[in-house]
Amino acid sequence: MKFAGGLPRWVAAALWLPLAGCSLLGGAMLQDGDPAHVLEIRRLAMCNSDGPQTRLTLLSDREAVRTWQRAHNVDLVGVDPLPTAGPYVLVEMGVRMSAGYGIAVSREASLSGGTIRLNASLITPDPGQPVAEMVTSPCALIALPPGSYRAAELRDPAGSLLARADAAPPVQ
Repeated sequence: MKFAGGLPRWVAAALWLPLAGCSLLGGAMLQDGDPAHVLEIRRLAMCNSDGPQTRLTLLSDREAVRTWQRAHNVDLVGVDPLPTAGPYVLVEMGVRMSAGYGIAVSREASLSGGTIRLNASLITPDPGQPVAEMVTSPCALIALPPGSYRAAELRDPAGSLLARADAAPPVQ
């Protein structure tokens, strides 16, 4: 059988296969400027944050997530093992004095100079909206595309920097 261009079908398939492999690998071959897709693993209203600032924490793998959970007495995952191998970023909104706060991280991200850039909206209660008076500290655990990142940034819809985390230096 011949392909429309006159090549045998197996030749056309052999030429197409390497290109298909690149797209099937998703973030495995991320280059600067490429769009990236991230996955929210879990979102919580209480992450036991220790201050009011929005913060990011880069977590290299499942064990780093488990270590963070133990240190903060929080069950981020809910299921174990984690659905993906890592790396991860934890987005913390910080301590708030009432309910009604939250984080919505976009699935769309990008890579620039080894920095993964996430986009998020920080949700706040409307003025005058009745909310429970209780301490909250919203957070979201996000799975990143496979790779090694120098830093992570969190930006709001207008592009303003909300938080940044540099990767921990490798242990030698």
